[in-house]
Amino acid sequence: MASYLREEWLDDVKMNGLMSVIKERPVNKVDYDRKMRFWTETIFDSCVGERNAVFDFLTLKKRFRRKDRIPASLNVVLDELKRRGEVITVGEWKDKHSGWVGWGLAKTRSWMFGSSSDSEQLLHLPTVKKMGQELLNIYDEELRSEVDCTGEVISFDDMFERAKRLISTTETFNIVLEHLSDIGELTVGTTKHGEKVLKFKDNGSEDPVKFTETDASLVDIRKAMTKLDREIEQLEQKVKKYDEQCRSALRSGEKGRAQNFLRQRKRAEKDVADKDAQYQKLLTMLHQISAAKNNKDVLKAYQSGTAAFKATLARQGLSPDKIHETMDDVANSMDEYKEIEEAISSPFIDANRTTDADLERELDELLSESKKDESMHLPEAPTNRFGLFDKDVTPDTDADQLEQRLARLRQAV
Repeated sequence: MASYLREEWLDDVKMNGLMSVIKERPVNKVDYDRKMRFWTETIFDSCVGERNAVFDFLTLKKRFRRKDRIPASLNVVLDELKRRGEVITVGEWKDKHSGWVGWGLAKTRSWMFGSSSDSEQLLHLPTVKKMGQELLNIYDEELRSEVDCTGEVISFDDMFERAKRLISTTETFNIVLEHLSDIGELTVGTTKHGEKVLKFKDNGSEDPVKFTETDASLVDIRKAMTKLDREIEQLEQKVKKYDEQCRSALRSGEKGRAQNFLRQRKRAEKDVADKDAQYQKLLTMLHQISAAKNNKDVLKAYQSGTAAFKATLARQGLSPDKIHETMDDVANSMDEYKEIEEAISSPFIDANRTTDADLERELDELLSESKKDESMHLPEAPTNRFGLFDKDVTPDTDADQLEQRLARLRQAV
């Protein structure tokens, strides 16, 4: 029993019913749906288990032979899968991927010779889609984070070798690659030597995948690095061997042979160092190619960002001229505001009002005049010796008048 067969395969009662003829759906809907679901899923499981999306009717009969019985309704199941678009002929697939010439030849062969239903090659599309996703998973896990940062480019043979646990034939592998190319996940190119090369879509890139001369050169560089790595490994084994032989010759006293082995070891060590230097140079070239690609991506991001920034400024009505004009208006407004503040803060002066300074000045003048009058009109000396005024002496009327004027001035202030 194949590992992909379901548990029901071991149950004789269930399998007797499933192996029998499918009744038409209008007659028995439950029986039709149950058998159709079982054989549809079993065909899918068998294609995945056999690692091959291509089969024919005879192949299915052999896969699903149970004891001496063959499923009686495989042809009905295949017709239903064709109607759903889950199964097509390999010829139909190739017609869609080979251009007008291939399409014309395929149609001509079909019209002239017809096709045999038992030997006609069929393609199970759900299996192709599943294998395509698994192939992308292999790329993500094993190649996308390559140390040389150029893992999106890989040779056809290398990728097929990695995918053998999923895909067993080159025919199915090519079909899966064509499917991934249809959905934009990779493209297929060739080197100058005619070697097929796969290029996967760069993660996060919106651009379509294009194969360039640089991609072909990457494959050539990697092949050279693989060859150097293999040669270095062989030389290191030689170094180890010569070292052991040299030590053995020394222990046996064969100094001449020991010297000869020592020279060979040193020559091999020099070869290892030279080839390792070549390997490092190639690795540096790969890093530089990757850096150039990354710089291109960064430059495109800068360009996109600049365009978006300019568009945003335009939508918001912002430009250098408008900003300068606005700032000039702001400066003028600030100057006007300062002038207004200075005007408001200055003291209010009434033209009809006498200021304190004027009053002080007038007082000083009056005092000066009073002192002059006093010096010019001195009082007469007293007649009695004791300096007492006579009772009949009249008061100083000028002083009284001065006091009265000062009082009136204070009241006016």
